[in-house]
Amino acid sequence: MLAINKGWPLAALLMSWAALSGKADTGCSRCTIEVLFQGVYTDETCVVSINGGSNIETVTLPTLAVSALSSAGDEAGAKDFAIALKDCPADRKVSVTFISNLAQADAATGNLVNASGENYSKNVQIRLRKEDGSQIAIDNAESGQEYFIPATGEEVSHDYSAGYYAKTSGVTAGSVKAVAGIQLVYK
Repeated sequence: MLAINKGWPLAALLMSWAALSGKADTGCSRCTIEVLFQGVYTDETCVVSINGGSNIETVTLPTLAVSALSSAGDEAGAKDFAIALKDCPADRKVSVTFISNLAQADAATGNLVNASGENYSKNVQIRLRKEDGSQIAIDNAESGQEYFIPATGEEVSHDYSAGYYAKTSGVTAGSVKAVAGIQLVYK
């Protein structure tokens, strides 16, 4: 068995292999090695716009009293926002999902977890909903919003909402901050 040290030059490895295999040919003027490269090229790109701006925007929820979230499961303070896709491949379906690669998600509730620290509210999460009112579970590809890109390729937009959610009773006063990534799945 030939041990490969990442610091060896490629020529030394090839000569070592040839010597060990008994196939050393010092008179070889054209030694070839077959290398296979594989990849996928697609034309699947969309430009994402949130609330008519860029693909990185802040959705500011309203200020609420803790009494609005007095019991576990209470929701309040929903704020609407829109995500538009443009310059997509024509006549395709694209699913927009939310992922927690930038923050934490609660697998039990499907919500974004609030930041932690001295000045942050406790027991509160952020719940996302599609325009039909159904919940979007973070990190769940099945709960994505489907975009049907017409044959003309024109911009398509859907509305969403984000709001406060009481994971348990006893929500405390403080700041709320959660971040989600948007993932596009081309179908």
